[in-house]
Amino acid sequence: MRLGVVMTGVGAHAAAGIGVMRELQKRGVEPYAVCGLHAGAWPAALFAAGLGMQSMEKALHQAAGMGRKMIAPMWYERLGFVGNGIPGGLRLNRLLALQTGQRILSLCPGAAVFPCRMIRTGQRVLFSTRAYMPDPGPMLSMQASACFAARAAMGLSPFLAPLEYMGSALMGETDVAFSCRQLMLLGAQRVLVIAPVPPVGRVPDALDLCASVIRFAGERPLGGDVGVLRVTMPEGALSLSRLEACALAGEKAASQELDMLFDCMGMAHCRVLAFRKRSV
Repeated sequence: MRLGVVMTGVGAHAAAGIGVMRELQKRGVEPYAVCGLHAGAWPAALFAAGLGMQSMEKALHQAAGMGRKMIAPMWYERLGFVGNGIPGGLRLNRLLALQTGQRILSLCPGAAVFPCRMIRTGQRVLFSTRAYMPDPGPMLSMQASACFAARAAMGLSPFLAPLEYMGSALMGETDVAFSCRQLMLLGAQRVLVIAPVPPVGRVPDALDLCASVIRFAGERPLGGDVGVLRVTMPEGALSLSRLEACALAGEKAASQELDMLFDCMGMAHCRVLAFRKRSV
């Protein structure tokens, strides 16, 4: 059985994906492929770059140490050289490049997909580490770097400026059902969706409202081959300094819910196969 994992979230919520990966490793489960939506593209890029759990933990601590500095505008952005006033995420770009080694997608050892949309035309662009036959319409690219693909999927106005690709700005895909289908076209037989949610009673802020776009997309019927792991985030988890707390929340939710989800997905007694790159 080949398991695909869709990692979602905004801000520090994306770290829930690392916590879930930690629990999967404890169970001896290695995902076949992953898909990164918005900030979930960060742990997806780490997986694509071939980082093991120990290296992912180091990347988590490194990002947590940067805190708000990761997406704060640089001094020249504050002086008005960026016309729209949206943080350019230059420190984030450098962090992604450092942690992924700036590998071209086609050379990455892990299988991953980063779906985006062109803001101008709405056309979908799929950055993938492996060639496959997507649905008619989306453009498939394997020549971008893993850090570019992840950063493109993380573009979220007005919090993080979009990247340009082929003359058009990109925004992250929000359709979870579409992302699940891409993993299945890539070869996954079952898909696990990691869906961070704010704690009950929290007064939503602007970033929460952006996250709700992904959550509402996840409420659409996904089929019996897809399981949704909802991870309740701790208070104050939108701060990047709470990355480790979000990862622990993901690990806890996975330890409590994965058995039931795997049973519902027909994976209770299946051996999970990892992706193996074919030698040329």
